[in-house]
Amino acid sequence: CRAGPRSSRVHTRRTTVPPTKDSSSVPRDPGSPSGAKVWVFGVVTVIAIPALLFLGLEGALRLAGYGRPTGFLIPDEKPGYVRTNPDFAGFFLPRSFDLRPLNFRIPAKKPPGALRVVVLGESAAQGVPAPAFGFAPQLRALLRTRYPGRDIEVINTGIVAINSHVVYQVAKNLAAFAPDVFIVYLGNNEVVGPYGPGSAFLSKMPPLWLIRLSEAVKFSRTGQLVASLLEKLPRASRRAPAWDGMAMFVDNAVRGDDPRLEKVYRNFEANLGDIVRVATKSGAQTILCTVVANLRDSAPFLSLHQPGLGATELAAWQTAFERGRREWLLDEDAAARSDLEEALRIDPQYADTSFLLGTLELRAGHLDAARKLLVDALHWDALRFRPDPRLNQIIREVAAGKASRVSLVDVARELGADPESPGPPAGREWLFEHVHFDWAGNDRVAQLLARAVEATQGARMTAAGPWLDSAGVARALAYTPHERLAVLRHNADIVRRPPFSNQLTYFLDQAKLAREMAGLEAAGRQPPTLRQAAAMTAAALASDPDNPDLHTIAEGLALESGDIEHALAEARRAAALLPADLALWGDQASLLSQLGRFDEAAAVLDGAARHEADPHRLVPMRAALEIRRHQYDAARAVFDRALVREPHDARLRVMRGNLARIAGHDAEAEREFRAILEAEPGDEAALEALVSLLMASGQTQEAEKASEAMAEAQPRNQLNNLRATQAAEGRGALEASVKYLLRAAQCGPLPTALEVSLARQLHQLGRDNDSLLHLAQARRLSQLDGDAELTGSIEDTIRRLRGGAR
Repeated sequence: CRAGPRSSRVHTRRTTVPPTKDSSSVPRDPGSPSGAKVWVFGVVTVIAIPALLFLGLEGALRLAGYGRPTGFLIPDEKPGYVRTNPDFAGFFLPRSFDLRPLNFRIPAKKPPGALRVVVLGESAAQGVPAPAFGFAPQLRALLRTRYPGRDIEVINTGIVAINSHVVYQVAKNLAAFAPDVFIVYLGNNEVVGPYGPGSAFLSKMPPLWLIRLSEAVKFSRTGQLVASLLEKLPRASRRAPAWDGMAMFVDNAVRGDDPRLEKVYRNFEANLGDIVRVATKSGAQTILCTVVANLRDSAPFLSLHQPGLGATELAAWQTAFERGRREWLLDEDAAARSDLEEALRIDPQYADTSFLLGTLELRAGHLDAARKLLVDALHWDALRFRPDPRLNQIIREVAAGKASRVSLVDVARELGADPESPGPPAGREWLFEHVHFDWAGNDRVAQLLARAVEATQGARMTAAGPWLDSAGVARALAYTPHERLAVLRHNADIVRRPPFSNQLTYFLDQAKLAREMAGLEAAGRQPPTLRQAAAMTAAALASDPDNPDLHTIAEGLALESGDIEHALAEARRAAALLPADLALWGDQASLLSQLGRFDEAAAVLDGAARHEADPHRLVPMRAALEIRRHQYDAARAVFDRALVREPHDARLRVMRGNLARIAGHDAEAEREFRAILEAEPGDEAALEALVSLLMASGQTQEAEKASEAMAEAQPRNQLNNLRATQAAEGRGALEASVKYLLRAAQCGPLPTALEVSLARQLHQLGRDNDSLLHLAQARRLSQLDGDAELTGSIEDTIRRLRGGAR
């Protein structure tokens, strides 16, 4: 947004105008009474005419029924109910991101005696990576048990990637639905969300009044018409940006002393104050929460050097830091402390140095010193995905400065994320990664909020039951080891990519996650585990039969047990409790087709098409149905029609290539995959499909050529880097092998044996410092596995190399 058009100068020739007695030709002085009237009239005219035109067009468009609904909650097909608006986030984020609120419906009019609690926030409030187990459903379980027989509604409005500019609009909409309590857990995305300096899609920072005005225009039918016309303008490429998670933000650095942060803080304070004002005006109580950042176990995402360091200083810093990092990995704390303190003296702004020193202080039991260093590391982390203490201080000030209808739950201080917290710095005992809660973190927040909600209601609520403990909440939500595995799989998809892969501790974090998942997978395959999970889910459903999340869990368990009919019944029950939901439509169609009920599956997808605004999302489902019918030509036609509309959708082209392979047309499939890679060399799915096809047909050398040819374009593809490593080793190309293996190590943890192999190859190239670093990492991995013999062998190798490396 701009405050106005760019200024321009118009050069005109001066002319001499003879004087005249006609006063109408004499310019009036705007400072005189008559001149002021003319000036004011001119300004009013300039403003009024466009405003009248806008209002006229707006009225006509509304009468014609043009445009999308703009509220967070919109009328549902079920009479008397409202549902979440799937298009709501598209007014603030690119619509191609397809980021949506959670899908649910509530009565438009609050039932008599019901307690309606609205949770406002971003992805942490939503419950990423598993909203069914976030603090909002945990809070509902706690309140339902505490007040049996009372209708408890906990409305979770959290959306991924938004911030206070959007939450303010959500609060305004929800205020009209008679909420009793607003819970605000907000602050993680103020820098990287809309209008923040670190945003990947909307980083301009106009004044707050202009942000509000631009949002009002976007909500108008006229604004929607203009946006639609702009989308139809011809472009060089029709590809719209797709949501790529936090990886989209890696080039948007914001230093800890960036002057733009002051504007972020001012906007946050204003938005938060307005959210409280809206909530109070609606008659609701407001609970403001400070937000939690992982200080202890989330290394900085991006460390930047202090500006102005000379070459000599940088060289000295590099020597001290790399040696200190190596010693840190080897648990040589005294030596690591000395070297890292020297690195910090040279460059006090490099975030990783403060982080490593902070962990050393933790090992030594110096909590206060550790906390200060870890907070410094957060402050200088230039990818600002973690909230800094200044934001939490603003939350406290807003809570303290408002009326009695506002209370504070200081979650950051309680969980150790505040500089003044009394306990250990917050880490993975509460959080999956940087800000998203694990089960224990959600449980702690829910317990704090449940008591705060109860306090807001005073005598209006009389407790009749006890507070559930964590195990009781787990039983109520059917959170079992089986479901934890699903949660970890989702989380693994998030954290295996940038910016997490840029963290110093990435290899260790990934190794720990992989080992936990492997243990759960081994146990999850056992029939007793599935039976236990099914029994807990059935018990939870008996107590809470209208919970669609529980029916979805039951569906997954039935499917895994091979009971397709039961899975279909549960999918239908979940669908009946929710507004039109594409995922559940797809589940039903897939299950029906597995049962051979193809006509019913097609009818389900036809029903989904009537509800889904974007028919493109149905394409894989329709094609999968035709493939299961063995109607390959019909499936091909589905892809062809979709690709006429979206010719640059590589995902659909890969599917079409896989279809050709299923149909026995390998040559056609190969041409498709190679064509995709020619246009998009970075498309990992196309490369993996091509290599799989070549290997299956015995073309091993061609597969190796394809892997190495694409290695430069796909540096984040670990599987391909490992294949390229093997190909390079096969022809004796040591430097190429090391290059590919180093890239593979940057994509995720390598098996311990491969880390040792990499260290050996680095030593052969004379890169002993790098060799020692990877031996140190291999030592850590062997310790995780409890392999004392391998750990001892690696330590012997390290001792042999240490002299030369120093």
